[in-house]
Amino acid sequence: MAQTLTFKNKNQEAASVEKPSVKELASFNPKTYVKLVKYLGQIYKVVPFGEIPKEDLPYLVLRHDIDVSLEPALKMAEIEHEMGVKSTYFVWLSGEGYNLLEGRNVCIMKKICTLGHEIGLHYDTYQYECYGRDDAEALKMEIDILENLLGRKITAISCHAFRGNPNSFLQIRGYANADDPRLRDVYVHDSRRLWSIKSLFILLNNHPRRVQLLIHPCHWEGKTHIKTKLDDLLESLLILLYKLREIPIRLIHSKEKCDT
Repeated sequence: MAQTLTFKNKNQEAASVEKPSVKELASFNPKTYVKLVKYLGQIYKVVPFGEIPKEDLPYLVLRHDIDVSLEPALKMAEIEHEMGVKSTYFVWLSGEGYNLLEGRNVCIMKKICTLGHEIGLHYDTYQYECYGRDDAEALKMEIDILENLLGRKITAISCHAFRGNPNSFLQIRGYANADDPRLRDVYVHDSRRLWSIKSLFILLNNHPRRVQLLIHPCHWEGKTHIKTKLDDLLESLLILLYKLREIPIRLIHSKEKCDT
């Protein structure tokens, strides 16, 4: 029998929300995303990183890494706003997909903030050797740039392609790192349009108390960016080679070495 619970929307109207199936979630349909968030909202307090409850309450941190484009992120932010949900959008200063200094992108970030969401910094330690500073200094520099662009303080950071690499986990006073295992019991993600299936089953069926859910907005547009899929495939092959050969290999997003 399908599990159903009562969901309260912004107008406090009761509605029956059925648990989405894994098959539904594999379609990456925007309607299915709404169904997933509404279902989880019946079980958890859904929050951005800046609003993780201090009291012992079950919570789900809703996180988005913006790897390709800000336009899908704005669409998702608007959908979440309609549901009365807030989340954290991590933007990338050193990525190749978009220019965060471009006026239109600055406007999109500020619009996401006006919808009640939180902007965080997506960082990449493989890029930092080009800055001529150590990782901590480079991270603080990017945080300062982003805060000046937004005209407000950020509270959270996340590493691109972290995958448990301890050299990529940076801590800086006053900022929550999304990869900090102390902030979650279960981590669920949709990277490369492939769910972390074991964690997804735990989330849907066992309801752990502290959850982090990573959703990439570009996966839920109903179309696939071919460049993204090719980049992801090559990056996966490089990571596999690294594990097999145990030699340092640069990730695809920083394939050129800086001359110093």
